[in-house]
Amino acid sequence: MEQEEYLIPIFFINGQLESGKTTFLSEIIQGGQFDEAKSKLLIICEEGEVEYDPAMLKEHGIDSVFLSHDELTSERLKELEAQYDPWVVIMEYNGMWNPSDLAALELPHGWTMYQAITIMDASRFQLQWKNMQSIMAETVKSCESVIFNRCNLDMDLGSFRRSMKALNPGVDVIFEDENGEIISGVNEILPYDLEKDIIEIEDEDYGIWFIDARERMDVYEGKTFRFRVQVLKNSKMGADEFASTRRAMTCCEDDIVNIGFITEYDDADKLNDKDWIILTARFKTAAHPAYNGQTGPVLEAESAEPTDPPAQEIVSF
Repeated sequence: MEQEEYLIPIFFINGQLESGKTTFLSEIIQGGQFDEAKSKLLIICEEGEVEYDPAMLKEHGIDSVFLSHDELTSERLKELEAQYDPWVVIMEYNGMWNPSDLAALELPHGWTMYQAITIMDASRFQLQWKNMQSIMAETVKSCESVIFNRCNLDMDLGSFRRSMKALNPGVDVIFEDENGEIISGVNEILPYDLEKDIIEIEDEDYGIWFIDARERMDVYEGKTFRFRVQVLKNSKMGADEFASTRRAMTCCEDDIVNIGFITEYDDADKLNDKDWIILTARFKTAAHPAYNGQTGPVLEAESAEPTDPPAQEIVSF
């Protein structure tokens, strides 16, 4: 069978300068992950303080090239395909470039995105997130996993995870300490008591509640909550349904979306689109068309009382 009939996987590693991408990839290569492939090509799009050991790359049969942003073109990638005939492509991307730049290219025959990982330096995350949020957000939206390295338990790791989940609900978030060991069991410090009969969610805590409830549906199953939301209706919903929503800024002012859950209510026809209500509802999981037939969060409303909008309408995480 000709090699060209196979798909050529791209292992795509993204993140800001000095986030640890080179160290991460070097460890993966030294661990032998790519050794079985006949030929391997490492494409480096950024030069940091840490460099690849040429002897290590040679030992594992990996050719490497550096590409500037101007050189990241379909034509150049096809030249590399012809020159190296790779069975595996490893790409260390530049965190200041938009991943959509690569996605827009016509890739060589067989090249396909196999795994996308974003590396974050936890020790610098809050400062970088404050100053480069829109840029960093793009690296999260298109990846499967985010790895926070250089973590310690004094950091608010729960808020780091919520920020990632707000951008990409399906992303895996992994925390590593300064020694590269995985930190397990990172617990959220919740601002509400899950043991109460009716759990009050303050306006400013809706974002925390939304992310945690979506992530840990089994913990929230059967519990009753009371919180302020806005009614959202559309023609695809049943007569006894609406979405209980809040507006959230996931990365920047240009990226504001409605977040919330499908809500079942016998008197839904008495509510108008965009009404603000104090909702008391029981949390359950059920299959629903909004989740493409899969199981997801659904609220069973007990009451919906008219109210004013919150002082701050935009939710934070």
